[in-house]
Amino acid sequence: MAAVEAVWGGDTVHDWFVVLVAVLNPAGEGHLATVHHRPGGHPPGLAAAAAGRALADFLGVPFHFASPDVPDGQAPRWRTA
Repeated sequence: MAAVEAVWGGDTVHDWFVVLVAVLNPAGEGHLATVHHRPGGHPPGLAAAAAGRALADFLGVPFHFASPDVPDGQAPRWRTA
């Protein structure tokens, strides 16, 4: 595994959410988790950043989240940043 990455996604049912993915070598990725917003809970970007950072630290790989504070479906990905 090359990195753990958080990527914004969204749809008409769930609004904005964050997907945590394993960035794989030499190419590809695997889905790790999806973080949705819960009423009264932490914003999904904040929760996903904390979980992604902890997982990346545990695995000894970099963590990338281009836009943790503002939903951005066009933010640069780890391989292109």
